[in-house]
Amino acid sequence: MDKTMRAVVLKEFGGPEKLVMTEVPAPDPSRLREREVLTRVRAVGVCYHDIINRRGSLPRTKLPSIMGHEIAGEVVAVGREVEGFRPGDRVATIQRVHCGRCDLCRRGRTTLCKEGVFFGEEIPGGYAEYVVSEEQGLARVPNGIPWEEASICACTIGTAIHVARTRGGVQLDDSVLITGASGGVGLHAIQVCRLVGARVIAVTSSPNKAARLKEAGADEVIVAPDLKFADAARKLTGGRGVDVALEITGALTFDQAMRSLAPAGRLIVVGNLETRPVSFLPGLVILKELEIRGSFATTTAELTESFRLVAEKKVKPVVSKVMPLAEVAKAHQILYDRGVTGRIVLQV
Repeated sequence: MDKTMRAVVLKEFGGPEKLVMTEVPAPDPSRLREREVLTRVRAVGVCYHDIINRRGSLPRTKLPSIMGHEIAGEVVAVGREVEGFRPGDRVATIQRVHCGRCDLCRRGRTTLCKEGVFFGEEIPGGYAEYVVSEEQGLARVPNGIPWEEASICACTIGTAIHVARTRGGVQLDDSVLITGASGGVGLHAIQVCRLVGARVIAVTSSPNKAARLKEAGADEVIVAPDLKFADAARKLTGGRGVDVALEITGALTFDQAMRSLAPAGRLIVVGNLETRPVSFLPGLVILKELEIRGSFATTTAELTESFRLVAEKKVKPVVSKVMPLAEVAKAHQILYDRGVTGRIVLQV
């Protein structure tokens, strides 16, 4: 293995031009810790989280940083206590690696692990030829799933399972509203909610994306360029409101999502593109007995479930554009400009 590798390094926060391809020291297989796995990266997805990270809005990020948390590739070497993987295995990462030892991990809440580390923040990510992960941060990729699709399964399908089923409790015949529905999580949340028999109302600000949301399985699409959609959501549900709102956009649509809820409705917050606070009327929550829940990342079990659904063709990973790693800055700009429906994937 070479002593250096190509990587995109962020040395200071700012615009896409701050992402610079360079040569950096490659991980040394002989220095892996007991439970670490060295993976040759084949594909890495580009998430809006990366844009938020690049501009300096995530306090845990250590500079210089190699970003990228949607990673798939082949195992090159393993630490001496690794039991589940061997060189040559096809693997993909979850976004945040848990310790497996703290009280939250022991209770099964691994996404909230006290010692957890996020790729591209506390530890180097996948905008590089090689990446190192603890064994518990990996899941096996079935043969037949292309690298480009495998790379995004954790952050799109896995997150959709976590937000809709694990945290949202979406059930048969529930009505579910999804904001930011044309993004990576949104398109796959539509598919996951339809699998359990829910009625899906997708929200987009772009008329050009409405047809794609219908193709993904949305029963109804609300096109709201002004982001005012609560009245339309209530009208589509006979004035009652929706049982569950999956809030992927965050502050920009939080109030409207709240006002779209039926009595006893659940608002599940999984994204906040503007990274700013929101305000709401406590009286609305009290009188309608609403629930507000957070949803963060995904688990290795949910990623494994994602791969099962993909292999069985029950969920289709939506890769809209494939680009070389060297064009990462361009990919960031396309995503920021809302120029893609689904995910951009970088080939490494």
